[in-house]
Amino acid sequence: MSQTVRELESFAASVVERATAAGATAAEVFARAGVETEVGVRDGAIETLQQGSPKSVGLRLWRGDKSASTYATDFSADAIARVIADTLALTELVDPVPEAALVDRELLATSSPELDLCDPRIAAMSPDEKLELALACEAAALAADGRVTTSGGASVSDATMARALANSHGFCFGYAESYTSIGVEVIADDADGKKRNGSWSSVARHRDRVLSPDEIGRIAAARAVRQLGAGPIATERMPVVFDPRTAASLLGMLFSVLRGNAVEGRSSYLADRLGEAIAASRVTIIDDPLMPRGLGSRPHDGEGLPSRRVTFVDAGVLQQFALNSTNARKLGRAPTGHASRPASGAPGESSSNLYLVAGALAPESIIDDVERGFYCEGLMGFGFNPATGDFSSGASGRLIEGGKLTRPVSEVTVACAFPDLFGRIDAIGSDLVHDRSTCSPTIRVSEATIAGV
Repeated sequence: MSQTVRELESFAASVVERATAAGATAAEVFARAGVETEVGVRDGAIETLQQGSPKSVGLRLWRGDKSASTYATDFSADAIARVIADTLALTELVDPVPEAALVDRELLATSSPELDLCDPRIAAMSPDEKLELALACEAAALAADGRVTTSGGASVSDATMARALANSHGFCFGYAESYTSIGVEVIADDADGKKRNGSWSSVARHRDRVLSPDEIGRIAAARAVRQLGAGPIATERMPVVFDPRTAASLLGMLFSVLRGNAVEGRSSYLADRLGEAIAASRVTIIDDPLMPRGLGSRPHDGEGLPSRRVTFVDAGVLQQFALNSTNARKLGRAPTGHASRPASGAPGESSSNLYLVAGALAPESIIDDVERGFYCEGLMGFGFNPATGDFSSGASGRLIEGGKLTRPVSEVTVACAFPDLFGRIDAIGSDLVHDRSTCSPTIRVSEATIAGV
């Protein structure tokens, strides 16, 4: 992919030059190209077989304080000339926004760290190899437990992409990245005819970081079987232990109110809480885009700022918001390297490798200390109000009785406003695994409402 990266860098820089020659006072160009594939099977037969070579170029052009964004999938000279002309014409139709200027020159990255984000073995895999992996994953899930009766399908998907960002300050850097994932869903039949779904997947930048098809299948089957006989419990306030996946979902929702767009728009309940305690003192939340092979890693952000490790919450105290240059200017603060660049449109804000720092407790010991509580293994139908922090979600999992996981639970709702939820975290597990871009260890909240019957 190194040759493709160099070609994209050259192409993006040339589009910047053409845009400024056509009258743009500033320009930013984002180009990407690569290969994506997906192989899906169900009941031992091919269900999906797709391969594509997506490419796009996004332009953000300025005339004074007015800017507009467009994108194209045609890289030909004539197509680029048209899209430049169209984008410049659009700048005449918008209101000036001085804060949305091109990022300041002195803030731009001057080098691009090597983060080992691309595995050439992924692009070299044949469709037959991917088909074999999907079939093996499905077969392992169906064979793991006799109570699993139906396959919901297994899939293998991957992508190898090159990216390049250039602007009229002279910035021009690109990099290659890849990912591959394997997943499966199976169904177990309950005695009353209800279908209990269980799924699992594994995704990584490199092939050797993905779980084996056998392990993925085994986990998916176990998750389905664990829900056999599940039903609601009486409404009760009790401790709730969130497994790593559901805890990561909560962390992702918290990040949504740390974004500058939410803070500047006054749609975040944390907008006025900088420097204050917003979580229990044992809670530290970090975003690290410089993890080698990390799923969210990036050498620079979507505006060209150098990537850096940011601590959002330190010992419970809110330290920082995630800011692109526009919202940083509006809030009178410095950008944090969290700009995300879509194919078209102005940059947003996104995390990279966001995680809640692990504690010292084994997850089993966190459960051992609970006389009666709820172990949450699934959240659905998220009801989160970012302006107030109110939270309510459908949930499934298992009852904790006497420090042991007992009967399966479904058709309940877990409710606890985020200020209380994060403030009541009284135990954090040691089981943090960086297997997603947003990760958490097991956490325990001392009290929340479980609404059932």
